[in-house]
Amino acid sequence: MDFIDAFNGKMREKALTYEVRGLLVSGDIVYPLGTDTKVLSTVFELIIRPVMGEIAQENGLELREPTHQNYYPDFTFILDEADKHKVAVDVKSTYRNFRPDGSWTASFTLGSYTSFLRNPTKNILFPYGDYTKHYIVGFIYTRRVPGNSSPRSLSERGNIVAPFSDVEWFVQEKYRISGERAGSGNTTNIGSVFGSSIEDFASGEGPFSAFEERVFVDYWRNYGRTRATRPYNNLQEYWKWKA
Repeated sequence: MDFIDAFNGKMREKALTYEVRGLLVSGDIVYPLGTDTKVLSTVFELIIRPVMGEIAQENGLELREPTHQNYYPDFTFILDEADKHKVAVDVKSTYRNFRPDGSWTASFTLGSYTSFLRNPTKNILFPYGDYTKHYIVGFIYTRRVPGNSSPRSLSERGNIVAPFSDVEWFVQEKYRISGERAGSGNTTNIGSVFGSSIEDFASGEGPFSAFEERVFVDYWRNYGRTRATRPYNNLQEYWKWKA
């Protein structure tokens, strides 16, 4: 299965909309969404979940989802439990950081570099070695002030302002959009490249794309948790360290 082609085809076919405004609970009460990025990532994941199911069914595969919180990946495509060519798909989202001139930049965090990359069974649905492909489905949006956060009746849902607009998406192999530095301050997350258009991510022309995926894996397996323990900060220094 060529997942990129399959996903792109399905998304064009579905022409999904993203006007999600809140959570509907019993009594037909709607709780408006806030701007929390983790919550919004879950929203995008739920929207494309049926797409993943259709891709699996049409390719004779099973679709598995994690049974524990914070496990990788969001979706796994497999033939069966013994399959050693599993496909991992993780859903990520981020918002545009606008400059004064109206242009923008964005980046993603692509998961921890201290969990399953170093311990192949840590925080992952199946052992890391069982996966032969790792994809990111990324959503980029513009943040919008949600306004009144008070619960509304279902009939008032049109008055709720969605916390995001202008949603764009892409799909690409993880290593092809990885950057060379950690992506979120003091946490141990892989940082993506920075982009100023959706094509900057969809094209998959990040610094690791010139090499085999094993270079990406080795780079992040040995990347230090702190600056003091880091033997390199970029690929140029990495190759010197490897020599």
